[in-house]
Amino acid sequence: MKRLLLLMLLASGLLQAYAQKQLTKGKVLDETGQPLPGATVRVKGTNISSPTNAQGEFQIATGETASPVLVISYIGYLTQEVAVTGSDLSITLKTDARSLNDIVVVGYGTQKKSDVTGATSSVKAVEIAKRPLVRVEQALQGTTSGVTVQSNSGQPGRGISVRIRGASSITGGNDPLYVIDGYIGGNLESIAPSDIESMEILKDASATAIYGSRGSNGVVMVTTKTGKSGKPRVDASAWISKASLPKKLNLMNAYEFAQQVNKKGDVAGTGHPFTDAQLAELQKNPGGTDWQDELTRKPLTQNYQVGVSGGSENVKYYFSYNHLDQPGLLINSGYKRNTLRANVDIKLNRKMDLKVNITGLLPESHNTDFSGDIVDPFSQSSMWDPTSPVRNAAGDYISQSNFASLAKNPVQNIMSRSVDGKTSNLTATGVFTYRIIDHLTFTSNNSYELQHQQTQSVFPPGTNEAFNGNDYAKMENNRYRSWQNSNFLTYNNRFGDHSLTVTALVEQASKTNTSTIAQANQLSTYSLGYWNLGLGKTQSTSSGYWADALISYMGRVNYAFKDKYLLTVSVRTDGSSHLVEKYSTFPAVALGWAVDKEGFMAGSKVVTGLKIRASYGQTGNQAVPAYSTIAQIGTALPYYFDGSTSSVNTPLGTPVSTMLQWEKNTTYDVGLDMEFWRGRLTFTADAYNKKVSDLLYATDNPFYYGGGSFQRNIGSVRNTGLEFSVGGMPVVGKDFKWTSNFNISFNRNEVLDLGGQDNIIVNGIGSAQQGVSIIKVGEPLGTFYGYKYLGTWKSEEKTEAALYGKKPGDTKYADLDGDHKLSGGDLTTIGNGMPKYYFGFINDFSYKNWSLNVMFQGTHGNQMYSFTQAYTMGGLGDARDATNAQLLDMWTPEKQTDVPTYGNQNEIKSSRYVYDASYIKLKNISLTYTIPESLLGRIHARSLDVYISAQNIWTITNYPGYDPEVTNATNAITQGLETGTIPNPKTYTIGLRLGL
Repeated sequence: MKRLLLLMLLASGLLQAYAQKQLTKGKVLDETGQPLPGATVRVKGTNISSPTNAQGEFQIATGETASPVLVISYIGYLTQEVAVTGSDLSITLKTDARSLNDIVVVGYGTQKKSDVTGATSSVKAVEIAKRPLVRVEQALQGTTSGVTVQSNSGQPGRGISVRIRGASSITGGNDPLYVIDGYIGGNLESIAPSDIESMEILKDASATAIYGSRGSNGVVMVTTKTGKSGKPRVDASAWISKASLPKKLNLMNAYEFAQQVNKKGDVAGTGHPFTDAQLAELQKNPGGTDWQDELTRKPLTQNYQVGVSGGSENVKYYFSYNHLDQPGLLINSGYKRNTLRANVDIKLNRKMDLKVNITGLLPESHNTDFSGDIVDPFSQSSMWDPTSPVRNAAGDYISQSNFASLAKNPVQNIMSRSVDGKTSNLTATGVFTYRIIDHLTFTSNNSYELQHQQTQSVFPPGTNEAFNGNDYAKMENNRYRSWQNSNFLTYNNRFGDHSLTVTALVEQASKTNTSTIAQANQLSTYSLGYWNLGLGKTQSTSSGYWADALISYMGRVNYAFKDKYLLTVSVRTDGSSHLVEKYSTFPAVALGWAVDKEGFMAGSKVVTGLKIRASYGQTGNQAVPAYSTIAQIGTALPYYFDGSTSSVNTPLGTPVSTMLQWEKNTTYDVGLDMEFWRGRLTFTADAYNKKVSDLLYATDNPFYYGGGSFQRNIGSVRNTGLEFSVGGMPVVGKDFKWTSNFNISFNRNEVLDLGGQDNIIVNGIGSAQQGVSIIKVGEPLGTFYGYKYLGTWKSEEKTEAALYGKKPGDTKYADLDGDHKLSGGDLTTIGNGMPKYYFGFINDFSYKNWSLNVMFQGTHGNQMYSFTQAYTMGGLGDARDATNAQLLDMWTPEKQTDVPTYGNQNEIKSSRYVYDASYIKLKNISLTYTIPESLLGRIHARSLDVYISAQNIWTITNYPGYDPEVTNATNAITQGLETGTIPNPKTYTIGLRLGL
């Protein structure tokens, strides 16, 4: 017995010694050399496994296997097999681009991409990092199908127009809903592009219906970066960009201008304003004053970002600071922004988690308020007299000229004015998660935003605003507060072949805004600017307040059978303070079939992914001002009851609708997702039909009912479209790799009904654009309205021209009503600002340590109604004389062009100024060099990239204006209208990205 016991102890010791010999240790790292905690290390062919710790370290007993092989896996990385050749291994995992997209944010939770049944797209941080972006919206341009992004103005700090599947509302909001880390309607300006982890775009109603009344125009979900457990990481970046005007208008020089002014004098019989001696002097130096050069500059933009992240298994953090300094293309204008962010994830215990995100935003702007009206300095730069200098011999501004424009000297105008905006914005979001029992989780998402905005303005003599003694200074203060509380339960479980996720939500939100305005007119001195309004001859004050509230209930079920038959059903009810019929319900259903999981496709090596989707859903739009359903008392000019003493006059305001209800958006969508050769090629296609009914519109009220306008539901609009996206890796070699993505979207918009009316003539924007847009049944939104220009009457048409009181060389318009004169009966649709299709094409090439990114973006079929071109032809509004070089090609009997002679009416409402605005832009090209790891050790860095890039440097277009992308549009009706809008600059950038 003692011998047996002794043998057993000896055997045990030998086994332990043998096992100890088979104990393997190691470390798992990512491509940057950072540890990967939580990676799974498994002995191939066995059930033996071990996770890595916070430092990425592991130790595992490989047992009696003769030649053990370890299988290492981690979410977001390619699984790797490593033969055990020693007791201490170092294993580096490579990023798996396919698995990075496995989990996507879908609203109130996440979902495997393979299980998503709605039409969605994603943009990841790696794509965002390839361009020097100033605003978050720029990351969406050209990167995903179904989304058109337009930089309506090149002014710094200005928002960017984003449309998902076309314009849906007439005058209501068409911008998508932005959800930032769960905060619905968050401020995009508060996010530095470098802080973004991913962006998900929800396009069809089955995906957006969970947001009910606010999801009508699509949803963009922004997820910011979080820390990872491990030692602290520092990521810093900096770039400096040089901007310039992308092109100049073709205007006459001083000599050409003086000649044309004299020719006009010949026709008018007023003689020659410029003498022969003056012309001879100008001929020696024909350039004169180039007002385009005088108004613009080549500004230097600077952007700096630093982020610190790290943490333990229980607490993870990400802190960042961003500084942007962006002077404007126009002199005496600019924008600055400082952004602070703190994201902290805390694991309170095994059941409770807490996530806190806090953002501080401090933007400042100076003279970036130009709307693009004809009196703006940049508009005037194309209409001012090139024979006049900026200043006289004494160094004083020449305020006005005898020729060209009646307005003030544009340089004096912009240098004399100041419109300064300062904002303090604080946003905090807290997400508390409690795992009640297995498979059941409670989440409470709470957000609070506080914003104070101050705008200070002064328009002294010397500015266009100060004409006729209307000079003034003004201070405006706005205080905005918003809060949101979302509470939802999520049940997630799998029963054999069945997978089920159920979400139930209760949500409430509220916003409040207060404002005060103080203004002083005709100050005794402007040396103090806007800082002493008591110096004004007269003062006025006003104040305002508005508040609104929303309460919502939502339920959603995601079901999958064998992971190949997919179903999503949701219903949301919203109650809004804006409307008469306050509550409305928005249902949605979507089906998906993962065909690639069927048995008949199991052996396919070509088609490795195939999913068919179909969906139906309803969303809403409540985009009307607060109190639109409440009759109000107005304030008007003072009334003199006794003939001399003014009294406050408070008449009844405009009547309001008693039946105001939600706009309803009903969308049908079918889609196809395909993958070939395990991700080497991907293809996505969608077709949709989106009808928006009960359109909200501010209808003009007859004067005998009080005048003004009131909100009502008037009709319906339809968007139909096709979207295609193709991506892949055409070449994957040892040192060379090429990835490519192309997307194209077709959209057809049509007005179906206007409440019994055939059309509505729309007053546009600015002092020039009145009655040039029309909403017409059977036509798309954004349709232009005017006379059809046919060129000039030619010599052989002399007899016919006489019937119209015209002669050869005069303007010729289509006589649609046959009355031989230009009248209201000849007005017709003359163009449209909506593109027929838009596309993006992105290519990435990498060779060893070098990488090249090339991005093209463009539109086709859209037109631009250019009032800049109209005014430079002379004879309109402030423009007395033409400055456009087209006048040098004026009609003559010897050269019968379509440029009419002097003495003709320059009709602004004319197709003469409607141009094809289709374009292809080289939106970005960047070359990056990654410093080799062998050199990084000397500076104790884990990564360093140096790059040069250029944006908007090459454009193919027939549009004669500055930029076919910019427009004065404020809504769907006025898109494609342009008057002196500041173009998007051409920029050259140098930058670096450093990781420590």
